[in-house]
Amino acid sequence: MNLNNGDSSISEFRGKVEEAAERILSWIEEDLPITVVSHLDADGLASAGIMGVALERLKASFKIRIVKQLDEELLRELSSEANVPIIFTDLGSGQKDLILSALSVSSIVILDHHQPLDVEIAGGVEVNPHFFEIDGSKHISSAGVAYFVAKAVSQDNVDLAPVAVVGALGDRQDCGKRRNLIGLNELIVRDAVEADLVEVKFGLRLFGFESRPVVKSLEYTIDPLIPGLSGDFNACVNFLKRIGISPTDEDGNLRRMADLSQQELRSLMVNLVKHMLSRGIESKEAESIMGTIYLLSKEPPTSPLKDAREYASLLNACGRLGRPSIGVAVCMGRRGAVLEKAEELSSEYRRVLLRYVNWLTRNLDKVRHTEHLQVIYGGEIVDERLIGTLISVALSSRILSPRKIAVALAQSSEGKVKVSARADRRLFGRGLNLGLAIREAASAVGGIGGGHDVAAGAQIPAGSEEDFIKILEELIGEQFSGG
Repeated sequence: MNLNNGDSSISEFRGKVEEAAERILSWIEEDLPITVVSHLDADGLASAGIMGVALERLKASFKIRIVKQLDEELLRELSSEANVPIIFTDLGSGQKDLILSALSVSSIVILDHHQPLDVEIAGGVEVNPHFFEIDGSKHISSAGVAYFVAKAVSQDNVDLAPVAVVGALGDRQDCGKRRNLIGLNELIVRDAVEADLVEVKFGLRLFGFESRPVVKSLEYTIDPLIPGLSGDFNACVNFLKRIGISPTDEDGNLRRMADLSQQELRSLMVNLVKHMLSRGIESKEAESIMGTIYLLSKEPPTSPLKDAREYASLLNACGRLGRPSIGVAVCMGRRGAVLEKAEELSSEYRRVLLRYVNWLTRNLDKVRHTEHLQVIYGGEIVDERLIGTLISVALSSRILSPRKIAVALAQSSEGKVKVSARADRRLFGRGLNLGLAIREAASAVGGIGGGHDVAAGAQIPAGSEEDFIKILEELIGEQFSGG
């Protein structure tokens, strides 16, 4: 594997990648059945899909399990399967203490990008960019880690680069100045472009803008939310007419992006920004409606997989609505009825998410504010699987203030409460490490948690919410004060 970079940290990362590939190949040579365990979000499904294809091509015996979290109950179940090697993707680094207490370390490979526990897994292999001073929240996702390992297993797996791009976009790693992927993600994009698998261009970051009718693209765009347009077909039609763009052609068919003239495209860009500014969106956020677009060259022009961001949204829909196997199958190249079902889930996901966004907008007066936090109590109203997506959209759309950390709680199963927390990246400059704070606060009340510097999650016992918030507030205050 050639990363085309002489930086020593990347060279060391490459060495660990090759070690993981060798371990996986040794399991296959021994004809051992392999279990892949991954998270249910877009990055987790993309990671699992990449490893699934790599194992399938080598005719390995394997199965894939998608979970919402890694806890003691799941690990007890996995430990009952004697001598079965396990590849953890998009989780594991933050739960190494639990893993070590339950599983044989020599049968473990962890491919993760979350902040790792300072625990050694001697005998196992853990590939995590944080060990090499590479920021796992911005420069590479777990799908990217899985891609590099798959590529080290076989150069044939370079065709999985687009799926890694999708995983990174699903984890909101398009944080370059032009909303582009950076760091190791940029090297993955390079692989994809050189193999004629991905086309990179600059344009409107509207949902499915390359594949759907313009009015539908406007209507379906929720992230970023376009106030007054997102979710409202008639409002989108009227907006286009008002700025001099006909939504339909002479035959009454809805026009697509390819049908617009260059003048109409420029008008759409300018007027969308003006519209967002008029609705109170800050100029930087309004201008973020434009950015780098990643198009999958091998997908049909009208496919929901053509635009990598729409692909990522589709995967999130599959995972968050309880059908993760559909998302993994799509990542592994299945189409036909599988893709049709994924599209149905994607439509439902947009409807549900928009309903939650509207609920939050109507109930902003019930958001609890502390010095550093804004707390949303979703209770049974918001599905725990979508609570993180909700506050991500609310922050990026400035429904919630970027000056405070957004913390949302929703009822989970078996007497637990799901916690999701997000922060504007500018708070990182003040010393914020949200993943660490969430982990400590959750542990203090008998829960588990972790994540990235500006995005994290936890599961805590029901009834411990107020103690958790109090402890988290104190920990964030210490981080901001340099304590």
